[in-house]
Amino acid sequence: MAIETRHLRCFLAVAETLHFGAAAERLHLAQPAVSKAVRQLERELGVELLRRTTRSVSLTAAGQVYAERAEAMRDLLEQAGRAARDTADGRSGTLRLGVTGSATYGYLPQLARVAAGVMPDVRLRVRTEMLTPHQERALLEDRLDLGVLRAPLGSAELDHVVVRRERLVAVLPAGHPVAESDTVAVGDLWGESFVTYGDETGSVVLRAVLAACADAGFVPRRPHQVGETSTAVALVAAGLGVALLPESARSLTLPGAVFRRLDTDRTVDLALAWPAARVRPVVARLLAALRDEGLAPTLDPTSPTDPSEAVL
Repeated sequence: MAIETRHLRCFLAVAETLHFGAAAERLHLAQPAVSKAVRQLERELGVELLRRTTRSVSLTAAGQVYAERAEAMRDLLEQAGRAARDTADGRSGTLRLGVTGSATYGYLPQLARVAAGVMPDVRLRVRTEMLTPHQERALLEDRLDLGVLRAPLGSAELDHVVVRRERLVAVLPAGHPVAESDTVAVGDLWGESFVTYGDETGSVVLRAVLAACADAGFVPRRPHQVGETSTAVALVAAGLGVALLPESARSLTLPGAVFRRLDTDRTVDLALAWPAARVRPVVARLLAALRDEGLAPTLDPTSPTDPSEAVL
């Protein structure tokens, strides 16, 4: 016979009350069932755990030792149960989060504050400065649970919601002639060296930048290509060129670089994305909390792309 948790519960109830009747009442069982479970446990262990007389019940030396160890095991089982329930409810566990470029400095701090408030026992594993194509692959390969990235997405296997629409801004070296104006015309940057994301990155922001320049009638010269927003701003601060970035990049301040509004209507969308076929409870709970804080849109409760309904 294998020892089961019911054997431990019955024995511990008797060990704590030193009375079979009281133990049975505590467990909401019949007294014979409790006596039988304790006898089965003693037979399985091959030792006497309780000393029984017509008037009293007491622990043997072996019973005292076993009770101490069994109580610790019961506590561990209860902790395991709570941990499992909390994980199933999205209240504990680990959230693997990817964040693109400028959202690292703008949206991420807000998201992290909400997560800390509603899920204090959830551990965040954050990978920053991840471009959208890299995040999409990581989400599909189960290396990320949630992505903060740029829409549109390239995979139909990912669900997403747009959380912010951002205008492009100009990043200029301090002292640049056009920086004297509050608003810069894209056409005024014709002939400048541009710092942009590399062609190989598949960057959504790069496509918007090239489109804005095309609207102004020119193709930008791009001698310096980078993979991170912070690097682009650093190169502009060093005087190597100008850059067009989402307005959330304003949160990244470096001496030598200034930000100015642009006259273009080109925008880029910031979105939250997750695998459509694999929505972890911790993701659903965070999305619901972000929605409550106004950091994600309110979705139709009947929409199949609203994972927060899993916990509401």
